[in-house]
Amino acid sequence: MNSLRNNLIILGLVVVLLGAAAYLIFLRQPVSEATQLGLDLEGGVRVQMEGFREDGGEVTTEEMERAIEVIRDRVDSLGVTEPEIRQQGADQALVDIPGLTDTEQAVEVIGRTAQLYFYEVVTIDQEQAAGPEEAEEVREELREDLRGDSDFEEGETQILFGEQRDPGIEGILVTGYIVSEEPDMTGEALNNAILTRDETGRLGVQMDLTNQGGQQFLDLSREISQNALASGQPDSGQLAIVLDEEVVSAPVVSQPISGGQVIIENRSNPQGLPQDEAEELEVVLQTGALPVNMEILSTQTIGPTLGADSLRSGLTAAAVGFGLVLLFLLFIYRALGVVAALALGIYAVLLWGLVVAIPVTMTLPGIAGIVLSIGVVVDANIVIFERVKEEVRKGKTPRTAVRLGYEKGFRAILDGNATTLITAFILFALASAQVRGFAVLLALGVGLSMLTAVVVTRALLGVVASRNFQLSPAMMGVSKKSIASAQREVK
Repeated sequence: MNSLRNNLIILGLVVVLLGAAAYLIFLRQPVSEATQLGLDLEGGVRVQMEGFREDGGEVTTEEMERAIEVIRDRVDSLGVTEPEIRQQGADQALVDIPGLTDTEQAVEVIGRTAQLYFYEVVTIDQEQAAGPEEAEEVREELREDLRGDSDFEEGETQILFGEQRDPGIEGILVTGYIVSEEPDMTGEALNNAILTRDETGRLGVQMDLTNQGGQQFLDLSREISQNALASGQPDSGQLAIVLDEEVVSAPVVSQPISGGQVIIENRSNPQGLPQDEAEELEVVLQTGALPVNMEILSTQTIGPTLGADSLRSGLTAAAVGFGLVLLFLLFIYRALGVVAALALGIYAVLLWGLVVAIPVTMTLPGIAGIVLSIGVVVDANIVIFERVKEEVRKGKTPRTAVRLGYEKGFRAILDGNATTLITAFILFALASAQVRGFAVLLALGVGLSMLTAVVVTRALLGVVASRNFQLSPAMMGVSKKSIASAQREVK
């Protein structure tokens, strides 16, 4: 009785998991949007990039490999899974991003060099620009004005610019800054970056510095505040935070700042930094600087390389194979086949729920991985069912046969699935992104097959084989002739 109760509890938990999977697939969002499709099935954006050095030197293989890893981290941070990023030649990279619609955002994020510097501001000058085209002209005017300033010294200082596009400002506010030629701090002091909001709800990006960076920033902020106090204007000291030679923020520093945290924000805007700008800034700061400058050679929006017809054909083939497997199980194993068919249906829903929940980008190789994993599930059921039939032939009751069948068949299932998982992990570690999709879905399928074959199917068989059901040998696909033959061999 306890065994039956335990099996019913297990099946109750399975029903809960099925409900959660159904919610993720059908209710949380439209079914058509639940599963992410890869570049080969949905299309996306292709970006061709070239690495170069400002001094004209050659880009090394190690630098390109590091650049590709940084770009991969940035694309992943955009919420895109399974990008295809590969090196072409000595200094080029090709980036395929599936399902992305905002091409400009992708190019802006993955192409930034992300060189971060901190400077004490010496002098500033501002001027309004009507739009982006006029902003460049305004920059040239500000550059000429600042070059004539007494604080500018050729070779000792330089001029940098920042732009603000706030709702309260008509057009663009262009600001020019005179800073020293060499930065007072570099991005090497940065440990992490996260989005944050202040007490008024303004959005910003908080940079967490290393221990050494925190001490450097304390010294720098102390020097800025002291210089401002010495000039008779204690609230005039500013710190320029520069990303890729563009001033993204220039907060006022009126006292030494400790704690190792710096916040990039826009206090003139009630909302702070724009959401898109803040998210892009967080990504490039988190992933670190590219080791070389990257120039965008071309961008193109591409359609599915296999198309909807190929997807439909692949799914149809998988469904037909699934149906034939069910017919085989029903024909050979009778009642056991019905249990296996029900377990396979549970497996399919739970696997789909996992794909949506993680989420996993679905590609044609990924569909192949799912089809193969279905074979693994069926193989596990066949191993167990054959053991069960063997015990029935020896004269065991259905309940005893099920128990012994699982005890004797579990080791074979574990060994086979462990071998498949090892193969999937090797493919994931060494293969390209497309094959990685196959490996991921194969590993998920194999892991879930252990749950359905060892736990779910056993619970179902336990309920069927209980005293409340009359499960005859014939209903399990065992003929009287095979039982008699097995008993004669025993004698």
